[in-house]
Amino acid sequence: MRFPKWGLWLSATLVLMAGSSVGTWYWLTQVEPGVRIPASMRNNKEFAQFVQTYQLIRSKTIWSNSPHQLLVGAINGMVGTLHDQFSNYLSPSSTKNFNALLNPTFTGIGIEVEPEAHDLRIMQVFSHSPAALAGLKPGELIVDVNHTSVASMNPIQALSRIRGPVNTYVTLTVEDHNQLQTHRIEREKIALPTVFSQMMPHHIAYMNITEFGNNTGQEATQQWHQLLRQGARGLLLDLRNNPGGEVSQALQVANLFVPKGPVVTLKFKNPEQDQTLNSDGPGTSVPIVVLVNGQTASAAEILSAAIQERQGGLLVGTRTYGKGIVQQVLSLPGHAALKLTVARYYTPNGQYIEHVGLAPNVYDPEPIDVVPSNNPNQDPQLQKAITVLLQHMAHR
Repeated sequence: MRFPKWGLWLSATLVLMAGSSVGTWYWLTQVEPGVRIPASMRNNKEFAQFVQTYQLIRSKTIWSNSPHQLLVGAINGMVGTLHDQFSNYLSPSSTKNFNALLNPTFTGIGIEVEPEAHDLRIMQVFSHSPAALAGLKPGELIVDVNHTSVASMNPIQALSRIRGPVNTYVTLTVEDHNQLQTHRIEREKIALPTVFSQMMPHHIAYMNITEFGNNTGQEATQQWHQLLRQGARGLLLDLRNNPGGEVSQALQVANLFVPKGPVVTLKFKNPEQDQTLNSDGPGTSVPIVVLVNGQTASAAEILSAAIQERQGGLLVGTRTYGKGIVQQVLSLPGHAALKLTVARYYTPNGQYIEHVGLAPNVYDPEPIDVVPSNNPNQDPQLQKAITVLLQHMAHR
């Protein structure tokens, strides 16, 4: 039986999640009221050129336009010059939807996605969800939402269109092996636990964290203490396909597994803002193996690196995604927002993993067409991790 794989509908790396998601660590801050244009910009020739262009369009063109349309276009243009898939202008409606995605209860169809060049790839389809009932499968590409090409939208816009009120419908066109299929799917309210655990033979505790949502730290704490009461002598932490999420929640999990001390260091444009985030402990002396793959990203990589470098845990699987940057959500007037990359993060040993990822201690590729699960008989990669953990336990 496949182990339930749940997660927030959007990764906060996008993840968006990429990104993910959804998804990634976000702060919500407020812009100071009465922000003024600095003198250096008022006297800047390029800024004068921008103002003149705006005025000429408003006064000369025969095409319909509005101040809001032109200014939003200018903002999107500025953000676009950064060539950063994780930086976006969020309209008021997109901001509202984005904030709602951090809540583990949402209305949607029950999928987790990753942005690709011109579409969205389905990473997870939640069991018994509307998407599962419609026949959507992991690996399929969403190329069209409500008869609009995903290529014409940024990922957050596309995901916002997939979401919507309960008992309404969304139409998705997906591509699988060069074949297109269209599905009309009814949205429902979906509650999302993010931590699943069980005891395996040989006193091995298995814990699967699908992503780091608002309640992941509390879920993991409760389940870890229960596993210890059941006699856990080793931990198999499954972070495969975990796109990240809230670093604050990853830190709470790190308290359980990583000794008191550094977990991750953030470096900003202004070095005076740099900070190191620490585990409060107590951590654990129980041997740990962490299962990772190419979709282990962002906050999941932060936790994996801290366990590997500071607890002595072993990573098994394939090289991780490689997201070593941090986004901040900055409020704009009118309830809009700017999601902007503001810092790099470094592991306790000083690794910067952007576009590089974490190298596993034991490389074990994922078999083709095998879905990660909690059943060693159905998941050779999991069986390999169990073998490594038993060896690790024997030497501790």
